[in-house]
Amino acid sequence: METWSAHRLYREAEPRLGPETAYRLQEYAQTLMDAGLPVVFSLGHLSRITHVSYRTLRDTVDRRRESANYRMFAVGKRSGGLRFIHAVSGQLLSVHRFINSEILQKVRPHPAAFAFHSDGGIRACAARHCSAQWLFHFDLSDFFYHVTEVDAYRVFARLGYRSLVAFEMARICTTTRLPGHLTKLLWKRQPSRFEEPLPYIHTPGPVGVLPQGAPTSPMLSNLAATELDDKLSAFAHANGFVYTRYADDITISTVSLPASWSIAKIQRSVIGIIRRSGFRENRRKLHVARPGSRKIVLGLLVDGDQPRISKATYHRIDRHLYAAERFGIPETAAHEGFDSAYGFHNHLAGLISFVKDVDRERWDEFAARLSRIEPPWKSYLQ
Repeated sequence: METWSAHRLYREAEPRLGPETAYRLQEYAQTLMDAGLPVVFSLGHLSRITHVSYRTLRDTVDRRRESANYRMFAVGKRSGGLRFIHAVSGQLLSVHRFINSEILQKVRPHPAAFAFHSDGGIRACAARHCSAQWLFHFDLSDFFYHVTEVDAYRVFARLGYRSLVAFEMARICTTTRLPGHLTKLLWKRQPSRFEEPLPYIHTPGPVGVLPQGAPTSPMLSNLAATELDDKLSAFAHANGFVYTRYADDITISTVSLPASWSIAKIQRSVIGIIRRSGFRENRRKLHVARPGSRKIVLGLLVDGDQPRISKATYHRIDRHLYAAERFGIPETAAHEGFDSAYGFHNHLAGLISFVKDVDRERWDEFAARLSRIEPPWKSYLQ
């Protein structure tokens, strides 16, 4: 059987054009430079820029290196279940880092999207909902896996990259290698929500998705969800609501519920927009906070003029630190039910990092205490 490369399939689907002139190449390069983005003429050019062999990139685009490109492992979630992480292999990792730092991080996401970029943050997101009387929380199920290589292609193409380059970078940033029970999330063809025909619509095999753990995935997911953000922002604006999204966490709030809107109607409307935008809601995490109830957004209390950290969170961090200082990290991890001392240390560091954006004084105190507790694995490395 003849092996058809993704490159050849693309060329078969793309209408034949005459030879590009130096003027057109210059015009293409100027468009990217005006946007502050690096010029990438071809896969070979990307190979030279990143110092990664052309064969590695070519095989990646042709889906011949799925196992070699990613080391996949599972980590337990505190809420239960497992999260599957794709650790990108050495050579491909440098390409992901280049695309993320030099392209994706230079693009401003939707104003309602607060995750994965320097202008966002948990505090800024939560602040949009301060003093609201009604909070509607929605969670996007398998967020990264619902962003396909077609979505990634559209992101790169809209930034100004030539179709073939956009296609190849989309292939580099996605994977078809998922755990067996999640392969049902892989599209067997181009998703029907895309109206325009794309250049590799006839490529055989499943459509790739964003790997959770790759440097490019967070910002690509942000940019790919722009349509969702546009639609939910328009819905919120038309009805006097406030809308924000932090990764897969969606919050809609209002001071007073319009007479024409019931809780069920709002939930149905938002879920409908989520589905039409190519995502799926996690029904187990639907939540409504009514007037008089506790108002929390991304772990922060928003019942006043400014977001604040709850006393329970401060007490939890202080308790963990006290126990680790007195009994050590391994003993505290075991007592608190963590699988490993390393996992407990990361969890505690994450809690302390959460404080930084809201209460710098308490963060200084917590961070200093944590830094004085020597993790056991440090002694193993000395």
